[in-house]
Amino acid sequence: MKSLRLLSCVGLLLAIALSPVSLFAQQETTEEIIDIVDRLSQKVPAPKFDIVRMFRTPMRHKEYMDISDDGARMVFIQRDKKFSTWNLNGSSKLAEFTAAGQAMEGVLKMSRDGRYVAFANQRKFVEVWLADTGELLHTFAEMDWKIGDIGFSLDSQLMFISGVRGQRMIVTPEGEVVDMRADPILDKDCRVRVCNFGQDCWATVIERADEKINEVIWETPEGEGHADLPYRNPPNIVGGPGIFCVFCGCEYWIGPSNAGNMLGFATQQWLTDARIDTLENPDVANYLWIATWSGAEVCGVWFPEHTTQITVPRPYDPYVMLLPAPNTQRIIEQSPGGRVVVHELDRKEFRASYYRTHSILHSVLSQKRWDVIKGIGERWKHREDPIIDNKLTTAYTELVGRVANFRDEPRDDLAQIEYLKKLVEEHPDNDVIRLALASKYYSMGTAARGESAAYKVAPEAWETLETYMQKSWETIEPMLDREDIPPAVFSRLVVIARYQNWPDARLDPYLDRAIKEAPTFHVIWKQAAMSKLPRWGGNLGDSEALAAKVADHIGGIEGDILYAEVGRLIYIFYTWRGLVEEAGFDKDRMMRGMVGLCERSPDVYAENLALQFAREFKDHAAAHRIATLWKERNHTYIHRLWKWDKKEIDDTLAWALADEPPASEEEAESN
Repeated sequence: MKSLRLLSCVGLLLAIALSPVSLFAQQETTEEIIDIVDRLSQKVPAPKFDIVRMFRTPMRHKEYMDISDDGARMVFIQRDKKFSTWNLNGSSKLAEFTAAGQAMEGVLKMSRDGRYVAFANQRKFVEVWLADTGELLHTFAEMDWKIGDIGFSLDSQLMFISGVRGQRMIVTPEGEVVDMRADPILDKDCRVRVCNFGQDCWATVIERADEKINEVIWETPEGEGHADLPYRNPPNIVGGPGIFCVFCGCEYWIGPSNAGNMLGFATQQWLTDARIDTLENPDVANYLWIATWSGAEVCGVWFPEHTTQITVPRPYDPYVMLLPAPNTQRIIEQSPGGRVVVHELDRKEFRASYYRTHSILHSVLSQKRWDVIKGIGERWKHREDPIIDNKLTTAYTELVGRVANFRDEPRDDLAQIEYLKKLVEEHPDNDVIRLALASKYYSMGTAARGESAAYKVAPEAWETLETYMQKSWETIEPMLDREDIPPAVFSRLVVIARYQNWPDARLDPYLDRAIKEAPTFHVIWKQAAMSKLPRWGGNLGDSEALAAKVADHIGGIEGDILYAEVGRLIYIFYTWRGLVEEAGFDKDRMMRGMVGLCERSPDVYAENLALQFAREFKDHAAAHRIATLWKERNHTYIHRLWKWDKKEIDDTLAWALADEPPASEEEAESN
């Protein structure tokens, strides 16, 4: 366990997970913890990888290559049928040896600590060598089944050898058999991959293509678990302390969660390898490092959403091996021709803001430090920027969401409501808790309605929706009697009003008050502008008129930023051109605000949208400014915003980074 006092001194990274961060009240004052959370929540430019070493090796055979977790050792099979191990710190060969029969096909693995090399020769038997000397340590030939996978435990003290029908041996590298399951558990050969994720903790993924699932089974001293994942690509699996990751294609799943299931996520590109670091604490999984054919991504292993960063963008090449070495923050690259490049993260602060904040807040909530929650709420009450890359949140509303959904023990939604009601009674002056209760009522109402078209919603679902919306309103209504209230109260009010079909005469006085008290709190005006769209009873142009009214009240670049914030949400109901030509938004004011927003905060999401807008309207000057910031911050594209069209992204960046627009565009503007 680490205290936050240590973390605040270290400053680089912070020990996290669902439980390992401990806050000691006798060491950390409320204000100190608030300061730490606030600092960690601020966005920072993405880290860069520097090339620290380049050298050449013999040519590689296919994709037979592996590295240690610290990126100091490498093994690969050469095209001349020899195996070689390398010291990546010294760019030197350690040993060279051959497998029995000069075999080149099988499964090649290096232990996590770099001490051992194992090879499933022709998938029939396993040879183990010492990496430093190439000495053959042991040959495992006891099994009479075809080998599907081999690997090492987290501490490198054990090996596993698994069969294509689910057989498994657990052994020491020196030859001792610790456990043997020789009987098949499958009735036919399948792709089976195994990993270790702690002492006596093993996870297996089985490809069942005929059933269109990837079956996952995990075993721990506390019991077993099972999950069926959708089959779209052949699966792989990797383990870390207390956690494992199944990855295939551009998707990955983290497990096991507290609920005993797995959580799925989509990454930017096709995954080729993944590893889990334990940089800060050997007993705590920290970041998931992902290698793709076009770079490397790093995300928080417990809370991956909204935290992905491509940190080593590189030209697409499926033949170049790119393996992460997370415990030294390295990426090791090797081309088939033998060129080795060691990329190392710069030593500036490295964090995913939402991941760090989410993790710390979980610890604060687990220890029921409601004084800290209240203090953070006061600090963030008027903060305009979100922590995640999201158009509809601020740091304050994200804090409210964390409290609304926090569970220190299993509770269904109704029990969670009762838990929050009790907290409101115990802490009547804590606005975050009261808004969390209102938020939970709201989410239960919208969940009852579902996402179907209105005519498909059952009458009882509408009744449930109305019941919970009314409860949400009754929860926040007393707050409106005060003079100084969190701006998030207004944003909650607006969405309640939308679902309850408030007339303008009832809603507008609250909006007039919000303009005076919280004009720059963009979530209010985004929600209000949505309510004024034709689909919710407004007229074409009403949304723009509201945005312009608030922006004029603010004035200057801050007004333009608010205007752009509203516009970049409303555009999802149109297109960029439709936003201007149909909804009536001023493209020049939009562009000024989007550039201002990018300059104010290193927000990858905002940069991507601003670059798209500039490209749509051929505003090269704005695009050049945005792309320059993008490059300085080492940011990259969010694929889904570009519909996964890498050529369009590359062409747009090349156009934006050029000192001058193409002559054809200049001529068009002059005409």
